[in-house]
Amino acid sequence: MMETVIGERATIDGELKEAIISSLKDEIRQFGFASILVSGGSTPKGLFNLLSNEPLEWSRITVSIVDERFLPNGHADQNAELIKEHLLINEAAIANFIPLVIDPSDPVNNLKLVTTELQKIKRPFTVVVLGMGSDGHTASLFPDSPMLDEAMDLNCQNILLNVRTPSSPYSRITFSRKEILNSKNLYLHCYGQEKKEILNNILASIHQDRYPISGFVNQKENPLNIYWAM
Repeated sequence: MMETVIGERATIDGELKEAIISSLKDEIRQFGFASILVSGGSTPKGLFNLLSNEPLEWSRITVSIVDERFLPNGHADQNAELIKEHLLINEAAIANFIPLVIDPSDPVNNLKLVTTELQKIKRPFTVVVLGMGSDGHTASLFPDSPMLDEAMDLNCQNILLNVRTPSSPYSRITFSRKEILNSKNLYLHCYGQEKKEILNNILASIHQDRYPISGFVNQKENPLNIYWAM
């Protein structure tokens, strides 16, 4: 059953942090390790800082990203840099991090390398935290992407896909919808009235085909827990 949590930003960040911590602890208790995929952008910075200070068994936790811009490692526009700066610090500095760009010179080879790294860890992922753009995209699943249908297809055989979109100046790599929905605990973390209106439209079945995020909201495979603040 989908859960929607609404409140002030600090409250939402704190409640989502607690939900994530509980899921990670349970997974470690049961299997000895856990994993989390997070999103880039400005929204999760507060959440990342909260998580980074939690005294979890971070050495047993693998962190990765739902999508990434295909840029040289260390580039300021990479999601990995945001995560290194705000999440992989303090207590979380010892977490195992799998970036989505290992070979920035060759997208095809990079896809193979990252897929191989991900296959070394237990899946499904314990936690996936999605974000949402003002166009209704999530991860690098953009409405104008020529590869959107393939990336959203629940029969897609790829964990990751290389994608391009006219609205973005960079090539990208993204997890497929199928792989994201296969996670054990799925969350959407978003702020702002514009995004609330998108969610309201999707829930009311108004223009929902315009928004890739609708493929995660209106589905029964894995209930999406929504954490929204103004």
